[in-house]
Amino acid sequence: MYWIESATPNRDFTVTIRWKHGPTTTVDFAPNIAKGGVCVPMGDPDYFVGTMQVDPEGYCLGWPDEVDFSADSLWYRTHPEDLERDFGVSSAAE
Repeated sequence: MYWIESATPNRDFTVTIRWKHGPTTTVDFAPNIAKGGVCVPMGDPDYFVGTMQVDPEGYCLGWPDEVDFSADSLWYRTHPEDLERDFGVSSAAE
């Protein structure tokens, strides 16, 4: 299991994540926003940057209205080789 130490939202719809076990990665949320639905409000850069929060325990990050992304899913998005190693698949279902 992976935990988020801290996260910084960026106006280009990416989030820079520092992980509790050391590394830093950047996750692009533009594909989620492009799908529409509950992620539509995230398409406003002020909303994206101003309302993102990290769970106090580091289990997820999210935006209002229960738009949450688990730490594990974010780790595997940026480390597909670990997804392959841990689960034998090359991409996670969105």
